[in-house]
Amino acid sequence: MKLASLLSRMTLAWIVATAMIVTTLGFAVVNTAQAATTPYATTGQLNVRTGPSTSVEILMTLKKGDIVLATGGVSNQWLPITFNGKTAYVFAQYVTKTTSKNPAITGLPGKRVTNVNVNLRTKPDLKSDIIKVLKQGVTVEVTGRTSGDFTEVKESNTLRWLYTEYLSVNQDKTPDITPPIVTPPDKPTPTPDTKNLATTTHLLTLRKAASAVSDSLGNVPANSKVELTGLHTDAYSQVSYNQKKGWILTGYFAVTGNAAALPIATGKIYITGTGVNMRSAADVESAKVAVMGFGAELVTTGVKKNSYQSVIWGGKIRWVHTDYVQTKPINTAANLGSTSLNRLERYGKSAVMEIREAFPQIVTIGGWRASSDYSTDHPNGRAIDIMLPNYKQNKALGDKIANWVIKNGNRLHVTYLIWYQRNYTISKGKWTNMANRGSDTQNHKNHVHVSFYPS
Repeated sequence: MKLASLLSRMTLAWIVATAMIVTTLGFAVVNTAQAATTPYATTGQLNVRTGPSTSVEILMTLKKGDIVLATGGVSNQWLPITFNGKTAYVFAQYVTKTTSKNPAITGLPGKRVTNVNVNLRTKPDLKSDIIKVLKQGVTVEVTGRTSGDFTEVKESNTLRWLYTEYLSVNQDKTPDITPPIVTPPDKPTPTPDTKNLATTTHLLTLRKAASAVSDSLGNVPANSKVELTGLHTDAYSQVSYNQKKGWILTGYFAVTGNAAALPIATGKIYITGTGVNMRSAADVESAKVAVMGFGAELVTTGVKKNSYQSVIWGGKIRWVHTDYVQTKPINTAANLGSTSLNRLERYGKSAVMEIREAFPQIVTIGGWRASSDYSTDHPNGRAIDIMLPNYKQNKALGDKIANWVIKNGNRLHVTYLIWYQRNYTISKGKWTNMANRGSDTQNHKNHVHVSFYPS
């Protein structure tokens, strides 16, 4: 028994000793416990922002399949994530939970300094091969990717891994001119950066986001040289111009560099219906790409085929039925009848028209207003309040409207609705109780509130 006890104490002492930071060889051994985070995979190109709003700074644009680590739950369609050691936000509609073990995108590329002597490894695993030991104070180039407790770095033009805890937090983001990365055989070779140049054919507005209601970053004159980033979404393409990165309408520039040719626009058309399908081909059986609201402005190449009109969407040719388009701009404001509704973005306007048709007993709908106590949706023109006549005797009508909005939520681009002191988020698919705010109006017992995605 004494021998067994002695052996146990010796084993425990050996475990403790091997867990110390520095051995006689000078390399760090670390604890692999991770913070409580949930991995999500992006389902398309996605901006990482400093806050839960499309009007704040974009920190990075992720590609489809990148992994982000959520630090909390979805709130008003935004998901908080860890990014570069801080909290950032992504649009929850474009991520999905995943069990992927691929490196997570959690920060920007840059430089960090080792805090202690630390092992440089082939993989993000304490069991992987050690290439060499980097001394304390060595500057390393980080790629922005992490996996578990490890950070990916470039060492001698090869992708390797270091324990994150032993790197400085602050980064030097000043870019260097470096040779191409030489990757190990089991890693895909990154696509080298190339300058994809284009020349504008018209005077264009450079916008902060890919939307006609986004803030302007200034004008891009005709015959200007712009550099394409390769990102296209809706009717816009992302470019760099005069050291500013923003979005311009696709179709109004000619590619002159290494980028693939893009469709050329001949003009604009306007959607005359509500819930109009945009399709991948000029065929009713083809895949549905998007659903357009009343008054939506689209760029066309002028081509017609099988009763369909071509449009430029996501950098590609798409199609809408000719029965639902016209070449003359639609005065949606005149059709809605109030300043509050006229200042809505197009998703809200389209929904108002359908609600009036589906529920003729509704005579009052509120839209834009200058301020709001609980969100920015009303001031941004992305929310409506459907007021109930004789609301204390008309809860059944409110239930019917709420259920109709939920049923058509995805098609109408609804993010969430509030009714009778409850909140329903379309992406979650369930009601949650809301705290008592005081009056029937504040508790949404006399109206159904509906918020929309940016359009």
